Amino acid sequence: MPVISQTRKLLIPILIFLLALSLISANLHSGENMSFFESLVVGITSPVQKVVRGIFGGIGNVWRGYFYLVGTQKENEELKRELQKLKLQVNRYREADLANQRLRALLNFKKSIATPLLPAELVAFDPSGWFQTILIDKGRSDGVAQDMAVVSAEGLMGRVIGVSSHHAKVLLILDANSAVDALIQRSRVRGVLVGLGGDLCLLKYVQRNEDVQVGDQVISSGMGGVFPKGLLLGTVQEVIRGSSGLFQRVEVEPAANFNRLEEVMVVIQPPPEEPSLTGSRKRQE
Repeated sequence: MPVISQTRKLLIPILIFLLALSLISANLHSGENMSFFESLVVGITSPVQKVVRGIFGGIGNVWRGYFYLVGTQKENEELKRELQKLKLQVNRYREADLANQRLRALLNFKKSIATPLLPAELVAFDPSGWFQTILIDKGRSDGVAQDMAVVSAEGLMGRVIGVSSHHAKVLLILDANSAVDALIQRSRVRGVLVGLGGDLCLLKYVQRNEDVQVGDQVISSGMGGVFPKGLLLGTVQEVIRGSSGLFQRVEVEPAANFNRLEEVMVVIQPPPEEPSLTGSRKRQE
């Protein structure tokens, strides 16, 4: 009962207020002057109407702002996705441009050598870390054979030490098991270039009195039949002539950048001709 009586007390003023507003609205449409009662009601209800309009106006602004923020957030998300797509596309274009530069360098190098060259791509480095070797995507079916030289546009990389149908394993000149008969290009001093297992090579068996200087370029001599003559191996970085011993220590920085290795070329050379059986018999006779 107390709740019902309180509800009635609230409803009665509200109904009176609504009735007064209805009367005022009807009189406004009639075009007549307001009576004393209407003026009194307007004076009393105007502040309330301002508060109500302010509340509903604020709610409307919040509602519109909410929808605006939701639309802006969706637009920002779409712009972010579009920006990410553009970044990926720019990166692909950049990679394609770098690949074209490397391939142009390989093509120019190929034109400078008379020997046929087979382009190949790096597949993997030796995962064990014990040897300086790489795996390329060309093999026996492409004409690759054991002991063929592998080069880049910068210089000699190594030689093929293993071949399968579609892949080949290459021993780099950085490996300690590698050996290349070499020449100092300026003075024609001969030595054997071996790997030091890191980023440097050593030109061995250079006598102490031979003319070798820092900055001299080292090339392949062509001896042995594995590496063509004249391929750039590297540049002399340090020369140490001890007070004793037969040889000087000549450290060489390889010309090829093995840390950025992606494309290489295999020097396709026919196998050395073996003497025929008829020729052997003639020599024996």
